[in-house]
Amino acid sequence: MNTNILALCRRAGVLSSGLFLVTGFTAHAADKAQSDAFPLNESYVKITGQAAAVSGSDSSFQSRTKQPANGGAGIEDLHIVRELSKKSTLVIDGKALTGSEDYLGSFKITKNEVGSIDVGYKRFRTFYDGVGGFFPTNSQWMPLAEQDLHVDRSKFWVEATLAQPGAPVVTLKYVNELRTGRKDSTIWGSTDLTGLPFNLAPNPINPARKMIPGYIQLGERHEELELAVKHKIGKTNLRLELLGDQFNNVDTRNVTNYPGEVIPWSIASLSTTVPAGQLANPQNIAKAAASPLTWNNQVIIAETEGMKSKTTGVTFEADTPLSSTFTLKVNANYELIHTAVVGSRPLITTTATPTSVVPVTTNNYSDLAGGTRLKNLVGNIALDWKPSKAVFVKFAYRAQEEYVRGSSTYNVIAASGTPATTLTSTPRVGWAKLEQDVKTPVLEVRYTGIKDLSLYFSGSQRDLSGVEKNTSAYNPLTAALGTPALQNVSEDHGNYTLGANWKSSSILTLRGEVFEKGHKDNTSGFDARVGDYYLLDSRYTGFKLSAVARPSPFVGFTTRYVNQVGKMKVTGFLPTYPAYDSLHSKNHMICESIDWTPNKSFYAQLNGNFVYHVISTVYPRAGLTPATATANAFDSNRVLQNSNNNYVTAGFLTGWTVDKDTDAQIQWNHYRANNGNPVLAAMTLPFGVAVKDESITVGMKHRFSDKWMCHAKVGYFDSANDTTGGRTNYHGPMAYVSFDYGL
Repeated sequence: MNTNILALCRRAGVLSSGLFLVTGFTAHAADKAQSDAFPLNESYVKITGQAAAVSGSDSSFQSRTKQPANGGAGIEDLHIVRELSKKSTLVIDGKALTGSEDYLGSFKITKNEVGSIDVGYKRFRTFYDGVGGFFPTNSQWMPLAEQDLHVDRSKFWVEATLAQPGAPVVTLKYVNELRTGRKDSTIWGSTDLTGLPFNLAPNPINPARKMIPGYIQLGERHEELELAVKHKIGKTNLRLELLGDQFNNVDTRNVTNYPGEVIPWSIASLSTTVPAGQLANPQNIAKAAASPLTWNNQVIIAETEGMKSKTTGVTFEADTPLSSTFTLKVNANYELIHTAVVGSRPLITTTATPTSVVPVTTNNYSDLAGGTRLKNLVGNIALDWKPSKAVFVKFAYRAQEEYVRGSSTYNVIAASGTPATTLTSTPRVGWAKLEQDVKTPVLEVRYTGIKDLSLYFSGSQRDLSGVEKNTSAYNPLTAALGTPALQNVSEDHGNYTLGANWKSSSILTLRGEVFEKGHKDNTSGFDARVGDYYLLDSRYTGFKLSAVARPSPFVGFTTRYVNQVGKMKVTGFLPTYPAYDSLHSKNHMICESIDWTPNKSFYAQLNGNFVYHVISTVYPRAGLTPATATANAFDSNRVLQNSNNNYVTAGFLTGWTVDKDTDAQIQWNHYRANNGNPVLAAMTLPFGVAVKDESITVGMKHRFSDKWMCHAKVGYFDSANDTTGGRTNYHGPMAYVSFDYGL
């Protein structure tokens, strides 16, 4: 058996030691059935090796499977428990895996009737890719030069607890977290290299498409110091927490528009006499055809976003039984937050001159500096009422007041002239104030007075009102104040759920739930801004149904159906412009799971999920945009498409006992989404995903002795992604092996 596994690993092109990359799976039924064959050691170490021989896109493989394409090895799990004395215990946990850069080291000492101290450090890596977009019209593919992106997250902590009998329990905790590395950005740049005709009248559709990937360089630190005291006086449980928290983040977002593109000077200079996009006479078209013409110059953006914040806060909680049926809970919190922001947004534009091409650096937010002061006060009161064993009612009320003050200064460096190479710098100033109150009543009810039936309800209504004052950024050298924005703000958020659980028989349990979520934001101007109005109103309703059937001790069915529909209304001014239906959404999800365990030596599980999810804005109501004097009519529905996220997943897992020391498992997974529509490329960027992922693994678990066990898996992954024109496809075999030793 072992010889065949190693031979397969060698044929797969992986290490002879059987290193294998594979997504893990849970074998709950097998572990339960074979608990006597595979005893759990209180202290143990697990040594692991994994690798893959992937053909295709390594970065996409890593991003989708969350595993390194080059494999890795090390200690997957270390757990040591030692009794230092009759009252003291030491627990050590560890992990050290290369490739995924997954590390953990923690030490916890506990002494009965004294307390504990816990010190630890952990770190892990998350993989991303910088693949960008694919344009089907001319098969244009624009990935980052370095697609293999990753972010490392690490955390160091120290926590000490003093817990002596009859005395308050005191906990002091310090946490220091870091996030560093590069990840892909959802903000993409544009390109004209799409194979579409240039924006010459009467063509109304611009050839530019946002398909150039961007990335974010992260440098973030979060520190937290917390002192908590818990004590019980009589029947009342008290808790006091003092918090100090600070962030220090400096991130840089990198995006390039029109990479490698530049308008030749002979064509660009025409913009002084010919309106943009209107080079329609034969002479100008001939000049354009004779040049490597594109309609935009390259712009490199490296936007720095820095923020520091310091928070001090205090929280008090009390929990008091008033009687056998009533319990009172109160909570109060005060926070004071100071933030400081810095930033810059340099734009390096490749500009053509009569004699050469020169980079010109402008900056929308040069030397940005600013900050805010936020004061937050929150109070909660809740009353639990249990008049009988069958009835539970909770009344709660939350009140919050928030005060925010902020200001900022920066410079705008702009280019002017023909060519645009003359730079000027203009200062800018802005400020804002916000005061708002929030009130949230909450009601929860549970009733179990009917045999085999339980009913429940929960509802909350969050109402916000406040005043916002701010000003547009203005030049302090030429103006005393910018354009003011004076407005009353209000929000209305409601969440309601009603459900029931019914055990109709020994073989069938049913659950049903209906819900509604409503969110409404209003902004209305006053004084200098009277008449301004903005409304955003969304409402989602739906229901969830589930059934668990076990017609025999060996077979079980779990079925779930979720339905949700939503609408959104929006307007800018009332009553001139009434609220408009801006969004419709539909979501249907059907899930099925079948379990079969005919005996203690065999189990099988089959899973399937089908999801239909669509969001529409104005499609198909957009219709046709009529022709103008300079542009043809066009089908707006082909530009304003629905957003579809329909997909199907399926999985199969089976395991059996080979002998008293060996178990075997087979797992198959399938994912399919087919939402792409390349025909739309001529009018818009086809965003829908079209991808198919499949994997199959075969695993063995063998016990050599009560101390030694071995896990081994081999498998194959295959991914085909039509969204990227197959550029991110990958496939290949994988292998994994681990040895567990009881310490």
